Amino acid sequence: MKPLALILLSFLVLGSSFAADAKPNFLIIYADDLGYGDVSTYHASDCHTPNIDKLAAEGMLFPNMRANCTVCSPSRAALLTGRYPDRVGVPGVIRTNPEDSWGY
Repeated sequence: MKPLALILLSFLVLGSSFAADAKPNFLIIYADDLGYGDVSTYHASDCHTPNIDKLAAEGMLFPNMRANCTVCSPSRAALLTGRYPDRVGVPGVIRTNPEDSWGY
């Protein structure tokens, strides 16, 4: 029984080491008030972004972009948690005045 367990353990260790090489790299650029046409990769004429252009040329572009909310705080909460903003207590813009704010 011990040799069988050792062989199975060896296959598990070897299999996981081969799977580790195939992981893709992702870079998410998340900025407030950055629109589709605000970087030169997507044909902006008034703003030149050579570093982002280089990343785009070496990688993959996603021309269809979606945001979970139209303002920054809930969208950021959705991206960081993977949940809807209302579920994590960020249904709108975080305000500076405590009496005008919300939260849990």
